[in-house]
Amino acid sequence: MSTQPFAASAEEKELAARRILAVTEEELQQIVLDIHDGLVQQLFAAQTQVSAIRARRAAGQTVTEAEWDAHLEQLTAVLGQSLQEIREFLGAFRSPSFAQRDLADIIRGLARQHEAFTGCEVTLAIDDRPLPASLPVKIALYRICQEALSNAFRHGRTRQQWVSLTRENNWIRLEVQDKGQGFQPPPLAGDNATEREEHIGLRGMRDRVGLIGGQFRLDSAPGKGTRVIVRTPCDE
Repeated sequence: MSTQPFAASAEEKELAARRILAVTEEELQQIVLDIHDGLVQQLFAAQTQVSAIRARRAAGQTVTEAEWDAHLEQLTAVLGQSLQEIREFLGAFRSPSFAQRDLADIIRGLARQHEAFTGCEVTLAIDDRPLPASLPVKIALYRICQEALSNAFRHGRTRQQWVSLTRENNWIRLEVQDKGQGFQPPPLAGDNATEREEHIGLRGMRDRVGLIGGQFRLDSAPGKGTRVIVRTPCDE
């Protein structure tokens, strides 16, 4: 199983701060493309179905009950898929009140939201001990967990994930694991670090960890599932 560790030095933290701006811009561009290629096309298909029926009615053509049923079934499927995509987009931007809520509650809420939007099952293991985290750490861990769960569902093609949130001395440890398809991880650090467009999510996780002085590790291999491990300093 391939492992990709990453711990940021002072110079790498500064570089991560610059890179995260580029990643955010790429993410926004990708969202626009996703809406255009997915949601817009689905709604256009639904509109085409309705227009076809209206044109036949206007021309005085008879529409049989079986044809009505077929059109309605297609419309239901297209609109249902569109609604699911809208929910996923909303989930990606509906961040909890980070400052007012503790980290455990934030991650627990994210897992339940992911289950509701995708139909997946997320098994949680959260430490009973206090998990003091600064606001930047809360935001970073939330986004990393969100990205890892989404990747497991979309790319790993699995509907079961495991999330653990524990304390290790002066560190907070987040682990997100699945037993899906897995993949060959690209290099995320050093001179050969990937800059390919399809690896934007992985680069985002790497750079978020770098900004908060944490450690990032990715374990995966084809057919072996994926595990994301993040360690961040406690706020004490």
